[in-house]
Amino acid sequence: MFQNNPLLAQLKQQLHQAIPRIEGTVKAHEKGFGFLELDNKKNYFIPVAKMKKLLPGDRVAGILETKRDKQQFNPETVTESALSRFIARVEFIDNSLVIYPCYPNINVAIKANVNQAIDHEWQSGDWVVAKLISHPLKDNHPYFLAEITEFITTVTDPLAMWLITLARYQLPRSAPDYAKPLVISNDNTRQDLTHLDFFTIDSKQTQDMDDAIYLQTQPNGQFELTVAIADPSAYVLPDSDLDNIARQRLFTTYLPDFTVPMLPTEIVEDLCSLKLNEIRPAVLCHLTVDIEGHLVGSPNFSTAWIQSKAKLDYSTVSDYLEDKITSAPAPLAITHQLHLLAQLAKLRIQWRKNFALLFDDKNDYRFILNDNKQVIDIIKEEHRIAHQMVEEAMILANQAFAHHLKQQLGFAVFNTHSGFMTKHLDSIVKLLKDNGITEFDKERLMTLDGYRALRQIIHEKPYIKTKLLRFHSPAEYALDMAPHFGLGFELYATWTSPLRKYSDLINHRLLKNSIQQHDDKKPDIAILKNLSEQRKLQRFAERDLANHLYCQYLSKYLGHQYQAEVVDINKGGAKVRLIDNGAYAFLPTSLIDAKREAIEINLEEGYIKVKQHIIFSVTDLISITLHEVKIENQKIIVSYQSPLITEE
Repeated sequence: MFQNNPLLAQLKQQLHQAIPRIEGTVKAHEKGFGFLELDNKKNYFIPVAKMKKLLPGDRVAGILETKRDKQQFNPETVTESALSRFIARVEFIDNSLVIYPCYPNINVAIKANVNQAIDHEWQSGDWVVAKLISHPLKDNHPYFLAEITEFITTVTDPLAMWLITLARYQLPRSAPDYAKPLVISNDNTRQDLTHLDFFTIDSKQTQDMDDAIYLQTQPNGQFELTVAIADPSAYVLPDSDLDNIARQRLFTTYLPDFTVPMLPTEIVEDLCSLKLNEIRPAVLCHLTVDIEGHLVGSPNFSTAWIQSKAKLDYSTVSDYLEDKITSAPAPLAITHQLHLLAQLAKLRIQWRKNFALLFDDKNDYRFILNDNKQVIDIIKEEHRIAHQMVEEAMILANQAFAHHLKQQLGFAVFNTHSGFMTKHLDSIVKLLKDNGITEFDKERLMTLDGYRALRQIIHEKPYIKTKLLRFHSPAEYALDMAPHFGLGFELYATWTSPLRKYSDLINHRLLKNSIQQHDDKKPDIAILKNLSEQRKLQRFAERDLANHLYCQYLSKYLGHQYQAEVVDINKGGAKVRLIDNGAYAFLPTSLIDAKREAIEINLEEGYIKVKQHIIFSVTDLISITLHEVKIENQKIIVSYQSPLITEE
């Protein structure tokens, strides 16, 4: 009598709905079962049969059931799938194509259809982009199903990891394909300055040279600096096909031994690159700097034809100026300028130290790869005098540009930074007071002068500088004028890399219109968000590929000892950076001392104690041993040896 009883069915449904739901993230075990981890870290068992309808990382909701006196989780709905668009590897099972998602914790073969637009002879190991189109728990489908939407590359491609990384973040994987003739726009105001001895300083391998320098002095000792910037806006007109390409890409992507340009290669490496002895269009900034490093008068901007008389590289110029080599790297007319530029750079560094803020000198690390894209060495490249010379010249030109556009237009694509996040001001004031710095309240910290004063006080206090890093706001783009706290400038905007940055290309156009006294309109504010998002994706790609290459290289050196800087302390141990090669690694507490109870971690103060003795703090240099390299999830594990340097 109770069969097919609608009242009974309704009652069952009401009772079922009355059962409290829980929601969490699925975690898998290698034996097939799993756990639901709640936001409060509490775990509930998921049996094997239920796990077959789930993916590790799925966000699911459901109810708790009791079976054999044990609670287990019964999933009912997927609130967020672990997979939507994803990278995968092609394999064949019983002659049927399946794909394995490229995620460390997801080892599931997923049946896949191929988008009809893809014409490819599939091989085991091919790399693809796919999207999940059916989830058993979501679509009442018996199994997971995906669609292959893009072919990336084959398993034998030496550049596979580069292309996979770019595909993961939906970044371009090749130079723009542009077959139309490239025609330069007419500019009757462009001067012929090809007689001047301009020169470039870049890395040896650089082909997209976008800045050149010409420098002289006056009898009173003042410097007359001319910065020439390549002018792609002469070819890339607003809203043209080329402009649409650049606006979609927004930046050139630089990865080890692999560059994907923002604009067609013919433009960035030929027609607009300031190549040796080639006549090229440029936009010039001419400015005067006195013997104390101050800008004098108003800078002058113009368009011109220039011809580089020397292609120099950072290493050779630095070696020459540091007396490590005796032979001059260029003719006398150029080497004389190199000495002048070194003098100017030192003046400007002192000026910025007094009136703005200096960057912390940080080493760069360069991967040396063989023909098969395997890492054979990692070179530490110091920030030397030639880098400072070019850097100071570009900062001057960017400062001058920002103030010029402020007066001429009142808008540009400005680079801004607001200092500290307001939500952290109480914590910052406490941190400073705990370390004997009492002259800063919240109001002062929010001013440019107050921020500059604090940075100058803590310049030689690496521990406090490191602790304050997490309280900083991110740098941003803005169309309206705002200060850049990080540089210590009231106003800053870049225009010196128009071959590589769309924001600089926009600023080029604004500058040229002001030179030619043409009216201009404010750029679309939407471009600012696009710039920030694209740059973030590029940084993710740079990080992921670097991690992969570090793991590949260091897997050969297990058991080797290194010096490392303690970068951060967390509940599980310490994050460190290897000094010789720049790799980040994790030092777990289990590899500090076998007795976990002997270890005390102080997150607030940033130190780790063993048996009541502080063994290291944030910013200390310690000796570590390379313990394990987990290539599948790009993790480097180290063990602790002994402190080398401890900050007093």
